[in-house]
Amino acid sequence: MDQDGQKRVLIVDDDIDVLKSLRRLIQEYAEVTVALGAEAALEHMEKANAEDGTVYDVVLVDFNMNGKNGAWLLERVREKYPDCERMLLSGSSQFDLSNFITPGLVNRFLEKPLDFDELIEALGAED
Repeated sequence: MDQDGQKRVLIVDDDIDVLKSLRRLIQEYAEVTVALGAEAALEHMEKANAEDGTVYDVVLVDFNMNGKNGAWLLERVREKYPDCERMLLSGSSQFDLSNFITPGLVNRFLEKPLDFDELIEALGAED
């Protein structure tokens, strides 16, 4: 958490418009950072941790992205930052993605279209 008691949330997608929208929706409830793609997100997390010890409380990741998918990123987050809550966002159902997701990889699965109240509740960021 940051010094104001807000959760640090990293949102990862390969669509800049989605990132902007999600940031705008939750910036009042959490300290939000965005990353364009899985590889960029992992690089950012490693750099932020090395520079000032930043560890994110929550990583919200889209499954389908150009390059590495969300499951690839969440595997690495689980290995390097086991206390970080891992949320997967997808237009596919959790059942449809079951071949790509190992047990225990995802703490919370959110389906698109995303319900704002469900997202805020999932982040534990209600006022």
